[in-house]
Amino acid sequence: MVRSMTGFGRGEAAAPKGKIQVELKTLNHRFFDISNRLPENFMIFDDKIRLEVAKKIKRGKVSISLTYEGPRKASPKLVIDNELAGKYKRLLLDLKRSLKLKDDISLSQIISFPNVVTVEIEPREEAKLWLNVKEALGKALNSLVKMREKEGRNLRKDIIKRKNTILKEISLIERRSRTVLKEYRAQLLKKIKELSAGKIDLDKGRIELEVALFAKNSDISEEITRIKAHLGSFDETLRRKDEVGRKLDFIAQELHREINTIGQKTSDYRIAQIAITIKGEIEKIREQVQNIE
Repeated sequence: MVRSMTGFGRGEAAAPKGKIQVELKTLNHRFFDISNRLPENFMIFDDKIRLEVAKKIKRGKVSISLTYEGPRKASPKLVIDNELAGKYKRLLLDLKRSLKLKDDISLSQIISFPNVVTVEIEPREEAKLWLNVKEALGKALNSLVKMREKEGRNLRKDIIKRKNTILKEISLIERRSRTVLKEYRAQLLKKIKELSAGKIDLDKGRIELEVALFAKNSDISEEITRIKAHLGSFDETLRRKDEVGRKLDFIAQELHREINTIGQKTSDYRIAQIAITIKGEIEKIREQVQNIE
C-alpha cells in the first residue's frame, strides 16, 4: 500500500483527575527511527510505546510527545538502593584518601548518583496507567495512519499519471527508432552522391556495412524493452499491500539508468528530446517516492 511517510496524529484518554495526550509526527527517513518526549513518571512505558508504534509504522522518523494534564495520579514511591549507595560512599572515601582531600562526603552527593534513589509505581497502578497511555497512543496512531494513507493515495495518483506519460513517450521513441535507420541509409547515399558528383561507383556492400554498424551502435530496443518491463513492475508494486517505498525507488533508479543510456546512444534529435521529457518525469517520480513508506 502506498502510504506517505509524513503525517500527524493526536489522541487523548481520560486518566484519574486529568487526561493523557499523545502527539505523533512522522517525517521522511530511510529507516525506522523513534524519538520521544515523556514525563519522568511515564518513562517506564518507553519500550511498550515503541512496540505499539512499530506495529503500525514501518519506516520514517517518528517523534512522540506525551503530556499529562492534572494532578499526579498517585504519590510516587521512592526507593533507595542502600547497597549501591554504600558502594558510592566507599569509592568516594578511596578517592578522598588517594587525592589527600579534606572535604567531607555529604548525603546530597551520594543520592545524586544514578539509581541510588528511583521512582517506583505500584504494579497495579502501573497497569492501569498503561491502559490510559495505550488508549491515547492508539487514537494518535489511527489518526496518523489515516493521514499517511490519504497522502499516499494522492502520491499514487500522481505517480500513475507520470508513469502513463512515460509509457506514452517511450512508445513514441519506439516508433521513431524504426524509421531512424532508413533515414540514415538514405542520407548516407545522398551525401556520397553529392560529394562524388556521380563520378564514383557506389559500393553497396560498404554502404550496407556502414548502415549495419550504425544500427548496432544506436540500437535501443533492449533499453525500450526493459523500460516497459520496469513500468509494468511499477503497476504491480503499487498494488501491493505491504511497504513499497524502497521497491519503487529502486525501479525509478533503473528507469533513470535506461533512459540515460538511450540518450547517450541516439544521434536522433527527436528521440533525444523525448528522452529529456521522460527523464523529467522520472525525476519527479523519484522525488515523490522519497516520501513513500
